[in-house]
Amino acid sequence: MAATRMRSTACQFLHLPLELQLRVLEQLGGPDLCAVEASCRDLRRLVSSNGYLYQHALAEEFGPSIAARASTTDWKALYVQAFVQARLDILEKQRCVYNSLKVRLEELDGLLEQADDVKEHLGAPELLMGDSMVLTIVSSMEQDVLQLRWDASEDLLVAEAKVEQLQSELQDLLSRVPGCWRAASLQVAAACCTIA
Repeated sequence: MAATRMRSTACQFLHLPLELQLRVLEQLGGPDLCAVEASCRDLRRLVSSNGYLYQHALAEEFGPSIAARASTTDWKALYVQAFVQARLDILEKQRCVYNSLKVRLEELDGLLEQADDVKEHLGAPELLMGDSMVLTIVSSMEQDVLQLRWDASEDLLVAEAKVEQLQSELQDLLSRVPGCWRAASLQVAAACCTIA
């Protein structure tokens, strides 16, 4: 039922004048162009015979400088590479956040160990004779560090989940890249970061 409805919609669209069809397609982004192209053979022919549609989508979504630097006229392949590269960049930034949070946790753990060492030294009976202001300060600082560690560990868990989600989305994206562009997309992926 849905396939029949989609075919009839595509047929109605294809009965419009060519200028109007192209005007509508110019308003679509790259992912939508791919979806339209995949919907039927006639739309695939229409989109692929007008490569400037992907050139326009590339310039709109990734900036005119990418389109201007292009040494190829295969705009769809270039769009797919830019799309994959953008997702890889997002993943790499999230990995940097994750790694910096791991380093921060290690630093806070080091501070907690130092606080334990100070408390151990101050806990000697000869040092506890009077009111130990240093022990009070160390205990207060330790509480602050514990709170910071708690916050950082929560942020780390969120960052880890986000990295896993982005990796999954990227692997899904790469699995949907058409075979003729898969090699180029995987080269972009391999040059940027390891997907694991």
